[in-house]
Amino acid sequence: MAKHLYLRKANDDLVSHCRCAKADALITAPSQMDCPWCGCGWLFICSRCRKAFTFAETVEVKESWEETADRAIRGLFQREPEPGQVEEWVGFMKILLKGIQPGEKYVYLDGWVIPANAERVSIEGWHSRHDLDFVPQMAALEDSELRTELLSAKEYWLSTATEQESG
Repeated sequence: MAKHLYLRKANDDLVSHCRCAKADALITAPSQMDCPWCGCGWLFICSRCRKAFTFAETVEVKESWEETADRAIRGLFQREPEPGQVEEWVGFMKILLKGIQPGEKYVYLDGWVIPANAERVSIEGWHSRHDLDFVPQMAALEDSELRTELLSAKEYWLSTATEQESG
């Protein structure tokens, strides 16, 4: 039987619009737009209901990557995958999830999957450059202002935008 490591919703902490059972709430490829402060730049998306949540955990999925892709694409587009779409999705997700470890929790930030227990975040994302001495989603559990002053703050995202994103 084919199997691989993947991410699913870990809990409903901080932000969780997904009400799927944990076992059913596997992530899908990020659909980040040019307004990452809306949540598309810092929340995972459930492949089943397409609603957002903050924290994911590694699980072993007992199916092939192609089966996972097919289900996720059908859920997102409500149609059969187009030729090559499954292969493209699998290739992207293998890069996005490279290095995930069993039993670990993760957050999503601007094109990156980051261990929730990381000491700092220093990345150049799809939209912005992030150089933080903390994982913002984890810090926001203790300091709710971080959610509105950093994660959901248009000003933060625009002030840290990379040159291609800033204009």
